[in-house]
Amino acid sequence: MQLTSPSPHTFGALIADPGTPPARLALALARRGEATASELAADTSMSRSAVSTVLGDMRSTGIVLDVATRQAGMGRPTLLHSLNPVTGTCAGILLGLEGIRVSLCDVAHRVLTDETVPVARDYAPQDAGPVLRDTLERHCAGLGLRTADLIGIGIAVAAPVSAQGIVLTGSILPTWGGVDLGALLGPVLHCPIHATNESNCGALAELMWGAAQGETDFVMVKFDLGVGGAVVLNGALITGAQGAAAEFGHMSLDPRGALCRCGNRGCLETLVGGFALLRQAEAATGERLTQDALVAAAEAGHHGYRRLLNDAAETAGWGLSLIGAALNPPLFVLTGGLAQAGGQFVDQAASSYFRHAMPLAAVSGGTATPRFVAGKFLQNDTVLGAAALVLRQEFRIHESRRSD
Repeated sequence: MQLTSPSPHTFGALIADPGTPPARLALALARRGEATASELAADTSMSRSAVSTVLGDMRSTGIVLDVATRQAGMGRPTLLHSLNPVTGTCAGILLGLEGIRVSLCDVAHRVLTDETVPVARDYAPQDAGPVLRDTLERHCAGLGLRTADLIGIGIAVAAPVSAQGIVLTGSILPTWGGVDLGALLGPVLHCPIHATNESNCGALAELMWGAAQGETDFVMVKFDLGVGGAVVLNGALITGAQGAAAEFGHMSLDPRGALCRCGNRGCLETLVGGFALLRQAEAATGERLTQDALVAAAEAGHHGYRRLLNDAAETAGWGLSLIGAALNPPLFVLTGGLAQAGGQFVDQAASSYFRHAMPLAAVSGGTATPRFVAGKFLQNDTVLGAAALVLRQEFRIHESRRSD
């Protein structure tokens, strides 16, 4: 493929035939952001010499840039390569409870714009299309682009999403159950659309840029207003037969417990989700709080709120031990608004996990496994992960593009 200079459509043109060496390298670079030739050879199963040759051709046309060097030990520094940012821009979108978040990101992993547009709680699906269209057009115009120039739009949904792009019943977006995202948004956005649930997107963000970089197997659990999760095995998301794998928040721990918005009783989410904690806080103090305010007050020493968060971490660890019994992962990444409390929540949840988990013989010098870490992206993981859907070319549900 011969290109005289990169353009906003270059990435899409490169990957049109994904089996070619340039396409394989472009996709590998889009996933990593920056990489050495050796890493690209491992990712693409191409020989080191073939990678060097193709990189040279892509460098000569401006598609690939040499961006930095990496020093490893006492050896010679190795050169890092990246896609030229102008070769493609994508959008990440989060369909949230009370806001729609829109961010633009280029193929070199730079976040270019980020905005949350407030919407009414339980907004109707048909109301989202015009908001997305207008917001994307405005963001693109600020960068000298059109929406049609985007290489794709990734959508993170606060509900399970099937492989066909159908939103399943969810506790956070109950009005979206049964909606076909491609049929709803394709005619409005005129761009390739990729979609999955927000927890899967959060896991991709941590895998590509965050706390799980370099990991191939881990479980991410998001403790926010609701509770969600994702399982990554051999570097790939496990989504399940209906796209509802890792809905950890809806493990029923008490069949006679509180009614959950999903329709079941005693779900983990009713015990440790932010909504449940806020209801308890208001019942005890008469004070209406946001989740961020609750966490901040607990960190500042408010005795009642700290106890509420401590109890939630204890119960969270119990729930995590059930996940551990089924999956035995080497790593848990805990994210979401409650994880912003850092050690107060993450460390206590880990301690609770080891008290409730099946005792295993110590190995590797007695190092406790699994490891527990807080996510790197506690505020924007889902929208970054939505952009990652496009960069990785995963979960595509709609193909159409406006003709010029």
